[in-house]
Amino acid sequence: MEPWLTALLVLFGVLLLLFIIYLILIAPGRKNGIKKYARVKFAHRGLHGEGRAENSMSAFKAAVDAGYGIELDVRLSKDGVLMVFHDDTLDRVVGIEGRVDRYTAEELGQMRLSGTEDGIPRFSDVLDAVGGRVPLLVEIKEDPGNSAVSAATADMLASYDGPYVIESFNPLSLATVAKKAPRVARGILSHRYYAYEPYRKPLYFLLQCLLFNRICRPAFVAYDHRHAKSLSLRLARMMGAVTFAWTVRSSEEERRAYKNGFDSIIFENYRPEK
Repeated sequence: MEPWLTALLVLFGVLLLLFIIYLILIAPGRKNGIKKYARVKFAHRGLHGEGRAENSMSAFKAAVDAGYGIELDVRLSKDGVLMVFHDDTLDRVVGIEGRVDRYTAEELGQMRLSGTEDGIPRFSDVLDAVGGRVPLLVEIKEDPGNSAVSAATADMLASYDGPYVIESFNPLSLATVAKKAPRVARGILSHRYYAYEPYRKPLYFLLQCLLFNRICRPAFVAYDHRHAKSLSLRLARMMGAVTFAWTVRSSEEERRAYKNGFDSIIFENYRPEK
């Protein structure tokens, strides 16, 4: 055999092996009933707007009344209580300096969200208010290397009598959920990190390509709908992952998301048809 042909075959074999490893790394895990959420439309941080703050009891009540699923964020207070709040810090939504975890649950509950009458709600109170009437999409917010939020969330939801799934940008958080609640459908959040200057680092490239899926074996992938052509996203879908589009902000974006193969949407700033 000619040397050049031998070299070509070796190169082809190496590339094929690398592609197989790539598929193994991004492959989804067990479905865990995720298919039933494939057409649920989740209100991003509740149905906020019109005087209702994001992640507020008013926004969650409005979503329930309208029949939408609810996407919300959970993190811990200083005294270890699960609170529903998106940002690490209070500045944007509350107008107070400092991290959420520097305040107790009682102190956080007394703060007003975006000038409304709503305080920062406890996760337990939200669960009581929703009462299983609509599906929940619970996003875990915790610092890298810390699994306290994911552990506490899995423990609290274990006694919740209603439909829910759990998601996070952090595959290690989902790995904690997988250990504590293996039958709960979990999903990895991602997007095209390299489109944004602060995230042009090797770690974020690996996250963008879903190469940590092996750690948490997600049943679904929630991806920025603007980057629907991601190869890893499309391959994960071909291997059986349900895909959610975030954050959809108009009927036109919704139409485009479904056209691009997404199964479900996480929306805000408009009311999609149910």
